[in-house]
Amino acid sequence: MDDRLATFMAQRPRLLRLAYRYLETAADAEDVVQDAWLRYCRVEAPQHAGKLLTTIVTRLALDKLRSATHRRETYVGEWLPEPLADVAEPDPAALDISYAVMACLKALSPAERAAYFLHDIYDMSFADIAQTIGHSPASCRKLAQRARAALAAAKPRFRPTQDDLARFVQAFDASNSSGNLAPLTALLAEGVEFVSDGGGKAPATINIIRGPDAVARLMLGLARKRADEQLAYTIRCVNGDPAIAIRTAGGLDTIVSLSLDAAGRVNGLYAVRNPDKLQRLQ
Repeated sequence: MDDRLATFMAQRPRLLRLAYRYLETAADAEDVVQDAWLRYCRVEAPQHAGKLLTTIVTRLALDKLRSATHRRETYVGEWLPEPLADVAEPDPAALDISYAVMACLKALSPAERAAYFLHDIYDMSFADIAQTIGHSPASCRKLAQRARAALAAAKPRFRPTQDDLARFVQAFDASNSSGNLAPLTALLAEGVEFVSDGGGKAPATINIIRGPDAVARLMLGLARKRADEQLAYTIRCVNGDPAIAIRTAGGLDTIVSLSLDAAGRVNGLYAVRNPDKLQRLQ
């Protein structure tokens, strides 16, 4: 049992990241990985522990994801993934999937999500994926193709650098202090979208706001409403990318992640305000 536990603990960080990519919350990921350990303990003489545990976690996560569908359909406003602090040992797969991409995953079915992650991110063969999710290899190939097409249709999304975020904060400050939208809208793409997740527990936009003028006006309007709160803006890394952390005297209030288009303009802003999703970043 000690050897089995050591094997599992060595795999656990990877399994948590995999489960999180399916489920988008740390608590759900931890529940799945704990259940995976219990199932792993019941396997007699397990072989190829990494592959076996990946299969167990995937099946458990997909079951949980399907059961969560109704809960997310009745969620107040837009659902965004829980932002996570970076770990000491970064996940190599994090280089291939940003927060902005994760925010687009709701367009994928559970099976499409599994085929895409396991093949494109974790380099698993379609034959192995077929055994994991109960589809044929040909079906898994089509699932992955549909997932890629759906993500591509969500517009090209490039990862921002700290310099990109610093420029954005400076432009926001300039527009906010002058009342002139131009500095901010100059950095926004024509198809920019602002998505906010308050979960009914913090004020947030219910619908996605689109277009540079509408997004800029919304941001400046929110800043004016909260002018007396002495908001502090800093840049910190979450999910492998720099993001804007907004703090009040009471602690972390909002995490804003950005995505860019090929010209370097902001085409996506993702503001997480639900306090349940910010607890681990406080």
